[in-house]
Amino acid sequence: MKVYNSDAIRNIALLGHGGDGKTSLTESLLYFTDNSDRLGKISEGNTICDYDSEEIKRKISIGTSVAPVLYQENKINCIDTPGFYDFSGEVDSAMAVADGAVIVISAKDGVQVGTEKAFKQATGIPKLFFINKIDDENADYYKVVEELREKFGKSVFPFAIPIIDGRKTLGLVNCASMTARAYKDGVVSDTTMPTDMDNKINPVRDMLLESVAETSDELMDKFFNGVEFTEDEIKVALKQGIKNGDIAPVICGSSLDGLGVQTLLYSILKYFPAASEKETIKACNEKDEEIQVKTVEGEPVSLFV
Repeated sequence: MKVYNSDAIRNIALLGHGGDGKTSLTESLLYFTDNSDRLGKISEGNTICDYDSEEIKRKISIGTSVAPVLYQENKINCIDTPGFYDFSGEVDSAMAVADGAVIVISAKDGVQVGTEKAFKQATGIPKLFFINKIDDENADYYKVVEELREKFGKSVFPFAIPIIDGRKTLGLVNCASMTARAYKDGVVSDTTMPTDMDNKINPVRDMLLESVAETSDELMDKFFNGVEFTEDEIKVALKQGIKNGDIAPVICGSSLDGLGVQTLLYSILKYFPAASEKETIKACNEKDEEIQVKTVEGEPVSLFV
């Protein structure tokens, strides 16, 4: 078995309203990284995380499950949590060990009670929103983004937006790097920036820059003086802002066909802190005295159960 150092580990909780697609997204993350040889479906009762007979029968998650996603020499422990209020204790357990949170939202249903609860539970830790089911015929990505910013403030901003032709989603535009990715038959590839989407991309890019500017006085001065940020400045500001829990990017995709999965994985590895970046954790020694445990290699083994 491969051993992963703590700097290559991310412990990520998937939160959100019941039915918004957390388990399906976990399934997609496993399948499209070759950690599973099939894409399980809730409707067929064959997902990896919902294995309990009651979960299969009711087609909902009842308990929290952990699914390790091995990707690019990293290990992302996806903690799939129930979305229904009856099982909120399972979410509390997950949040006790999570280093970051992905809040899943339906592109059709938008912000719901479970979304608000998830945002509150993720207070103070790195988080991002994943607008799922973008391929649904009733999906409205921009309406959901407006709802998120209205409910949670300007700290929420789109990181990637869909390239849509009619009712079909063809790919994504990364508004931080201003690059585009096409998606066809399960294959993701680089493509040219769409020339007919300026009216969509420019306002979203402005939201992103505004949120980035609020992470430091220096960037705020540049923003008000009309000075363009460099790509490195944007990346550093995003990482620091997300790490502090001050800003929350929005990406989108579909767990059923894998759209947006690579963008999500990239964002987790690039912007979410590794387990080792916690630096210290409060704990108690054998005398029940409070101590600070360092999360660095070479320290004595510590476990939290």
